[in-house]
Amino acid sequence: MEEFDRQGKGTPVAIIAFAFNLAVQRRFGSRRDLSEIIRFVADARAFLSEGRDLPAKEAEHLICATLDIEVPGVEETVENLDLGTVAEIEGQLLFKLIADEQMSQEQLNEFLMKAERLANEWQPQA
Repeated sequence: MEEFDRQGKGTPVAIIAFAFNLAVQRRFGSRRDLSEIIRFVADARAFLSEGRDLPAKEAEHLICATLDIEVPGVEETVENLDLGTVAEIEGQLLFKLIADEQMSQEQLNEFLMKAERLANEWQPQA
């Protein structure tokens, strides 16, 4: 967080949230297929070194909330997550989403800069 402050960037949590939203939209687009989301989260849990610690239901529900998919329990699950847990889950899923896209370093930098711009527009610095 100190490094982000020194660089004059938005808060890491906000940037992760916007990057997660962008990556989910890129991955799933207008598709609202719950089984595809469940498969993705299962793949992420297998792919990530600490994936076994990734709570499946919460991860699936965060994706559903991002895509505005009405699934029973999504709203309650998301509302009951603290900001740190949300950021941790989104960060892990973001890592998998980016890995799946196989972005070049330039594409990744551009993607993260876009997320940072969105975070700054949403929460301008004083």
